[in-house]
This record gives sequence, C-alpha cells and structure tokens, in this order.
Amino acid sequence: MPHVRPTRYSRRRILSAAAVGAAMTAVPTATAAAARRTAAAELCHTFVIPALPSARTTEIERTQNSLSNTELRTTGFYLPADTALNVVVHQGSLLPTLVVGAPDADARKEFKASRQYSLQLGRNTITDAGGGVVYLKLIGATGQAKVSLGDTIQPMPYFVLGRTTESEFQRQLDERPTPYVELVAPHTLITVERASALTYRTESHTSLLSTYEEIVRIEDEVSGFDGSSPLHVRQAHPYHFVGYPSAITGVGAYATHGHMSFPPPIQDRMLTVAGLRTRGWGIYHELGHQHQQITYKPSSLTEVTVNIYSLAVNAAFATKYGQQPRLHAPDAKTGLTPWESAPGKLRQPGVDYGKTFDPYEKLVMFEQLRIAFGDNFWPDLHKLVRVERPYAGSYTDEALRLRNLVVLSSRTAGYDLSDFFRAWGVPVDAEAVAQLAELGLSAPPTDPTTIRQAPPS
Repeated sequence: MPHVRPTRYSRRRILSAAAVGAAMTAVPTATAAAARRTAAAELCHTFVIPALPSARTTEIERTQNSLSNTELRTTGFYLPADTALNVVVHQGSLLPTLVVGAPDADARKEFKASRQYSLQLGRNTITDAGGGVVYLKLIGATGQAKVSLGDTIQPMPYFVLGRTTESEFQRQLDERPTPYVELVAPHTLITVERASALTYRTESHTSLLSTYEEIVRIEDEVSGFDGSSPLHVRQAHPYHFVGYPSAITGVGAYATHGHMSFPPPIQDRMLTVAGLRTRGWGIYHELGHQHQQITYKPSSLTEVTVNIYSLAVNAAFATKYGQQPRLHAPDAKTGLTPWESAPGKLRQPGVDYGKTFDPYEKLVMFEQLRIAFGDNFWPDLHKLVRVERPYAGSYTDEALRLRNLVVLSSRTAGYDLSDFFRAWGVPVDAEAVAQLAELGLSAPPTDPTTIRQAPPS
C-alpha cells in the first residue's frame, strides 16, 4: 500500500493515518474561506481513493483461492447510529461505495453484516440505524475517486504501523470513546471492540502489528506470492481480523469471505504479542483459510490443508520465538507425537486417510512432501494452479479434488506420487492413474513415506 503523507492536516488528525491504512491519499482540505463558498462547507475529511480490483471476483479468480480478502478501505472513523452523514463525491472516474459496520463486529444480529450505500456524484446523505466503523470501497482496474465526509463522524483510536506512536495511541484510547478501535498495517486490518483494546492496551502495538505482518508474509510465501509475474503478486487487499463481541458456542474462531472472526476466548492470542508469537495457532489457522486454493480442497480437507500455512508459521516462530513445534507435541492420551504415531499406520490394511489419522497426524503427510521435495514444493503447486486454473468442480466433489491433489502434487514434485498417497489411504482412482501415466512420471528415488522429522534439540 502506498504511504503518502498529506502536506497539511485537516482538523481531524486521524486523516493522515487513515490514508495510510486504506491505501488512500489524504487531500488537504480547502481553506476556511474557500470552504464557505462550497455547498459542503462542513465536510472536512477528504480522501482520494485509488481503485483496486475486486477481491470477490478479480482477485479470487487470479489466486484460485476459496475465500477472498476484504474490499473495505479503512477511514479511521465511526458513525453513531441514526446520525446523518453528509458525503460529497467529487468528480472522478468511478463512483465509490460507503460501508458502515465492520463485519461480525456488532452483537446485534440485525447489524452483524456491514451495510453498503452506493454514492452518486455530488452530495449524498447517509443515515445508518446501527452505526459502526466507516469504510469506503472503490472497485475497478484503474481510476480513483475523491470523497469528502462530514463532521458527524467520530475519530476512533487508530494505530497505523510506522506512523502512530504508542503514546499517541494511548492518548487516543483515553480521548476517543468510540465503541471500536482499529489497528492497521500494509497487509493487516484489525477491528476490535473498545473493551478488548483496553484489556490489552499495555501491549506494544508496533510489535503486535509487525508480528501480524510477519505471519501474513510467511503464509503468502507458502502461497507462492513471490512477485515473479502479475499472477503471483501479493493480494491487492489486506486481511481483515475482526474481534467478535461474544463467545460462539462450539466455535473458537472462523473465516469467511472478506474477514476472519475471533471471539473473546481467543483474543488473548489475537491482541497480545506473546500470545500471537507463542500460542497463536488459531490465528494462523484462520488466516490459512484465506490462502487455501479450491482446486485440491474437497470438503474433507477444508480443516486439513489449511494447516499447511499454520505449520509454516509454527516452524518459523519455533525458531524465532520458542513456540512449540505442533507436530512434536505429545498427544495427551497416547503420549506420542504425530511424527511418532502417524508413520506406523501407513500401508496398513484398511488405512483410510480420513478415518485412520487424527487431525495433527494428517499433517505429517504434507510435511513429508515438503521435506522430500523442498520448501518450494507448496509455493510451486500454488503457482501451477494459478497459471493453469485446473477444473475444480464443486465443494463436495471429493473424487475430483482428491484426484487433483494427487496429480498436481505429482506434477509439482516431478515424480509419480500415487504410491505415496495410497500408503496414506488417499484414494487414487483410475482417472488419476491414467493422467499420471500420460505424464510419464517415474516413482521418486526415495520413498517419501520413510521420511521422519527429528524433534528439536
């Protein structure tokens, strides 16, 4: 995201910070005399918004991911309920959308979803019954829009990585009583209730956001977003982490199009540096859902392949921050780690990947592939899928998507991996056998099922 510092601040100091977080460029407001000559004299918060491609269509088609990033462009402001907001859209090539309410941030069911308001050139007046964080959207291949927001909006406590100091943010928490707080970095947007932000206010928010950026970078690298071509650049929009206001029965957190939701029981990991660095598996996991590709993800693997990304963060943070490697953690019942228990089940009569292995044992299969064929194995598979966009069928098409896993993994490795997958109890159907035969691939020189990873010393 471009970080552009305005040459002069408006009377809301938050404006420049909002510009950074939303890939918006703040525009100095007119002088008082000039403002009085306009029909929107009270409009004092002005943004120039560059268009970005649609996360829900253009970007998801490019990435072949199953879930999209957010399309919301943070402004740093909050609109109270039932309060008229005057909005002026100046001459521009595209018409923006105003959005009120962070998704899943409001405990009231009727305001759980964000509300979108299409804007027209000139003056618009928006009143939202629920109130909430104010965002803008501008979807397009090129172009920009200039938007001025009236002074009925309220500045939120708003921390921008590399721009906001800790002392300034602490002052904002004391002086700005809005119900929500946002933390912003180039690839990260965090929206939480004020109460949650106050609970963890003593954290270093620079360290916290820097850690989020590190997590996103690692998962992006696993996805092969290396910038080697326009197909493989990082996502145009940030990843949106939202604090859900209440616990969800039977659910720790979840991911969906546009955002991830984290209820209070997991916010000690979401909003603390130590928690994020040493116990943040749930955060990495939900972010992983926004990296999964559809082509080789049948419903049975939704909660499995997601942890390819979690494991990458876990491994990096084990070295850097002392986090326990997940696949070397003993099971509470057996006392065995996944690396100790899973291999002995391979090639056994009736072995069934979906039923024989527990959730963490299943990950050993993917780690054997990574170790056997190198750290570029998963990035290269992601890039292959983006280039060729193989037919993915439907979410419930187990046979097709498991076949895709077998064939695409074999193509990425450069070897016929059908024996490897059979050993793990993954179905290898006749069509997969035929496709592999046509490729003329040979078996790998070393059987990947024999690979073991020693525990850290």
